[in-house]
Amino acid sequence: MIVALNFIALPDERGSGAFHYVRNLLSTMGEYTLHDTHFIVYKQQQIHAEYIGMPANVDVEYIDVPTLGNGWKRILFEQTRFYHYIKPCDVFYSYCTSLPLRVKAKRVFTLHDVYYLTHKERYGWLQRTYLKYITRLYANHVDEILTVSYYSQQQIEKYIPAAEGKVLVTHNTLPINSTPEKEVTIPSKPFFLFVGSIQPGKNIVRMVQAFTRFNTSHTYQLLVVGKPLQNSQAIINAIQGIEDVHYMGYRSDAEVSYLYQRAEAVVLVSLCEGFGIPPLEGFRYGKPALTANTTSLPEVIGKAGVQVNPLDINAIAEGFQAVLDQREELIKHTQEQIDKFDRHLACETWMKSLQINYTK
Repeated sequence: MIVALNFIALPDERGSGAFHYVRNLLSTMGEYTLHDTHFIVYKQQQIHAEYIGMPANVDVEYIDVPTLGNGWKRILFEQTRFYHYIKPCDVFYSYCTSLPLRVKAKRVFTLHDVYYLTHKERYGWLQRTYLKYITRLYANHVDEILTVSYYSQQQIEKYIPAAEGKVLVTHNTLPINSTPEKEVTIPSKPFFLFVGSIQPGKNIVRMVQAFTRFNTSHTYQLLVVGKPLQNSQAIINAIQGIEDVHYMGYRSDAEVSYLYQRAEAVVLVSLCEGFGIPPLEGFRYGKPALTANTTSLPEVIGKAGVQVNPLDINAIAEGFQAVLDQREELIKHTQEQIDKFDRHLACETWMKSLQINYTK
């Protein structure tokens, strides 16, 4: 069995949530014995093989493609010149919306969400138009579609009729081990923590406005950590210079672990989330969450967090106080939420989809 793993959409070693999802699957796969399986990993040449995270006990070869970045150059490449690099395989898997349509194999890809259809603020018109066209095209041509939550499964089948009956859930999960901490200089006051990409769908401006209404006595601070994406500069400009709000830019996994350990709570009041891993990462450290009461977030946080209307600034402000007031009770439920997203079940579903023969 030859399984191709397509990672050419990864432009740098600051992987998105989509890449962390698949790296967790690969890490868990290392706990299994695989039989007669050869992996071919496609990646841009600037990405080190070690960063991909293939388990040491698997048979794997790496094929480098040119440095393509993360724009139209890569999109054009994957439907044209990429075929010169692709070797024969039985299964071809892409971890995100990046798939050569004419490859001759069982075709599987992970579609994390369909927010380009439901939330216009997340993407520009051109990107929305492209994603709308290409994912519907993929849905017609692939054999299976994986996604990260039951909410996303429902949304995909609702908005993409060709996907019905093809969608399997492989939940986002926590890494096997927590990342060793790397110290970060942080404010002396207790703080709430946002971790995520800087883009409109994360609802960062409303989150900050709500925090300032809550924090009238300046007892707390809010740390905003994340990699800038599209339309990010306007968001950064809007939150910089606000008292007790600190934009810290992109931080390594080790630095983020340090921040999770010391935060009062994790905040994620997004308008759109296919899963929303930061609350779950906070739960690992016994931290409650403040999240939106929409999309996949209720599925993720259960009774371990406070849920609010993400469009209501007053409700979010009240949510900050509610997390503090209910903190001890919320913390009691953090482990049960972690346990709901079993990494072995997710990995086994993923391996079965890729027709990998394994034993535990």
